[in-house]
Amino acid sequence: MATTDPPMAVLLVGPRPDAAEYVAAALERADDRLDVDSAADADEALDRILAGGYDCVVAGARLDGDAMSLFERVRAHDPDLPFVVYADAGSDDAVSPPETLSASEALSTGVTDYVRRGSATDGDVVLAHRVATAVESARAIGAAERRRERLERFVEVVSHDLRNPLSVAQGRLELARVERDGEHLEPAADAVDRSLALIGDLLTLAREGKAVADVERIALADAVEAAWTSVETADATLVVETDGAIRGHPGRVRQLFENLLGNAVRHGGDDVTVRVGVVEPMYTSTRAASAGGAGFYVADDGTGIPKADRERVFETGYTTADDGTGFGLNIAREIAEAHGWEIRIEESRDGGARFEITGVDVEG
Repeated sequence: MATTDPPMAVLLVGPRPDAAEYVAAALERADDRLDVDSAADADEALDRILAGGYDCVVAGARLDGDAMSLFERVRAHDPDLPFVVYADAGSDDAVSPPETLSASEALSTGVTDYVRRGSATDGDVVLAHRVATAVESARAIGAAERRRERLERFVEVVSHDLRNPLSVAQGRLELARVERDGEHLEPAADAVDRSLALIGDLLTLAREGKAVADVERIALADAVEAAWTSVETADATLVVETDGAIRGHPGRVRQLFENLLGNAVRHGGDDVTVRVGVVEPMYTSTRAASAGGAGFYVADDGTGIPKADRERVFETGYTTADDGTGFGLNIAREIAEAHGWEIRIEESRDGGARFEITGVDVEG
């Protein structure tokens, strides 16, 4: 089944290496979203799971009586990782050999699904379908949880950060009425401006967290230059070092650049130089495939960001600027992740900050 959906990393734990290899190949043929690795036993499987990166575990019902032990150990590590048990034809409650886990036993413990895999090709198709369904369901639940967490962040900001500047404005305006003195009006206006900025960022954050559906070919240079016109640049200099193109949502990509460019100017100084270019794929001597994923970067020659703060700067509300809202880089990360990209911070060649967005196919 050909598809452009995201791949699903599956760990198959089988009773015999030859059987596991056959089932893994059959699952990948049945659904090309499935990328199946095999583990010979529960200990090897748990080591791989602890290392991370799997969307689902599929265990044979004849796993030397150890399928449920593995399930319990997996649940202790990750309560939400889908765990599917499969049994070959004939392994039902009535005729199962003693060492074969039955459907009722497995489901009673809370496994995600139990599938009887027939010997015919359609048995592999059924198993592949049930595995994919389990992964899709887990991803949907995870996305809903992230939306809930985002909503909680909104409530926190509205109840704290937004209340403070409005309270300042309210107090200053009251003093201006009583004293008939205009010196209170400017602080009140500043507080209102900050409140409006926070509201705008909140609305943007709510929108940018949604996964990108419609994408277009975007020339990087055009997107960067358009974003630059929307940023207060003072005497800053922009240097675009690429004529490449990417595929993304035009409006959200522009917002991404606006936030990164604005951050560079705000923290790098009025005369900062900001460079935008392509992150080249990294190759090894044994692999022609990219080891790190191509992408693009926004770098400056300012003071940089200490390593200890490079994760914190993406947190909601974190800012070191007096007039900052603390949402700009958080929104940038939301936009990148909505496209399926990753964003990280490195030191630029000039000692400033370099934001790298990877996992992006850049066309020449």
